[in-house]
Amino acid sequence: MLGGAISLSKDAMKEKGDEGEKALNDWLNANGLSYLYIRQAEKDQPTLFRGVVKKPDFLVLLESIGLIAVDAKNYRLSRGEYTLGYEKEVKKVLAFERLFRIPVWYAYFGTDDTGPCWYWISALRALEVGERRKKGDGTEFLSIKIEEFCTIKTNADLGLLYTQRLPRVEKIAAEIVGEPLARPAKADVTTQEPHSHDH
Repeated sequence: MLGGAISLSKDAMKEKGDEGEKALNDWLNANGLSYLYIRQAEKDQPTLFRGVVKKPDFLVLLESIGLIAVDAKNYRLSRGEYTLGYEKEVKKVLAFERLFRIPVWYAYFGTDDTGPCWYWISALRALEVGERRKKGDGTEFLSIKIEEFCTIKTNADLGLLYTQRLPRVEKIAAEIVGEPLARPAKADVTTQEPHSHDH
């Protein structure tokens, strides 16, 4: 089942991640988009990627935008927010974006009043608007309000991606020189925590 609870075993979390990838694959195919699926198996990971760069799930060609990378997420919406790992996710995805010069977007599977949909946000936008928090074990993550996402149901909605403005100049500059990528973290052990699985 897509969505659902987050208190899952490692195998269950991997299954949810795989379900999210399959759902986005089916959506891209059903909407007639040109795309490539990128295998995430450990044996297929180049040495360069291990521990430093996180591969996206798809490369998608949009006629009006160009080539983008997309990472599918199958997390539960909690109190109007989605979460995103900081060290293991955002920083490694931005390393991919810098290395390959391909913008990365996250696509979260969800629902609204009319049924299933996808909530999209660029990695840079997530970095700008996400609030940095800490789990009980000190692991950092970003908490992002649902209002910051573009709601995508069909390929006709992809033009909404244009509405996400670029991050502030100082945020990009800070990231380049190695300063903190997001607002200082605060402990919040009651907030939904992201999956440990990288999907």
